[in-house]
Amino acid sequence: YFMNRIDKIIDSLDVSIATVSAIIERNHNGKNEILVQTRWKPEIDPKYSGTLEIPAGWIGKYESVYDALKREVFEETGLRVLKIKPDIKTKIYSPRDDGALAFVPFCCQQQIKGSKSCAGFVFVCQIEDKEPIPQNSEVKEIIWVTKSKLKKIINETPEQIFTFQLGALDY
Repeated sequence: YFMNRIDKIIDSLDVSIATVSAIIERNHNGKNEILVQTRWKPEIDPKYSGTLEIPAGWIGKYESVYDALKREVFEETGLRVLKIKPDIKTKIYSPRDDGALAFVPFCCQQQIKGSKSCAGFVFVCQIEDKEPIPQNSEVKEIIWVTKSKLKKIINETPEQIFTFQLGALDY
């Protein structure tokens, strides 16, 4: 109920939502793998429910991209982020009892048609050495996919992936 109300409010605004996304990599048995999960929001996002996605979500008001990224990864996978790449950022500046910083993401992404109007920052993350566990009603299944298999899905059946994240995963 609460998420449906928030979605309706956001849809009524003429703005893009700021997001973060995490490309989580690991080397397993000599193969490079990426964590993907099955998006599951049938009531609020039936168009994309059942597609593959990477952990992602909105940046809260005055929440740093780094804090939002760690929070979203934990909320969706139960895993703690140990390292974020690239790790290029300024100190936090607060000359007037405020705060701002500059940072460099791995890449940026934007939804330019359909779905929610979102623009966001993508980072590559290393996580603790544990298996992920879907943590809430937004994620149905979490799996590790080799980079070569993911590239094949992107090239041959892109409709299997949440459109907003296709560019970042291809990049």
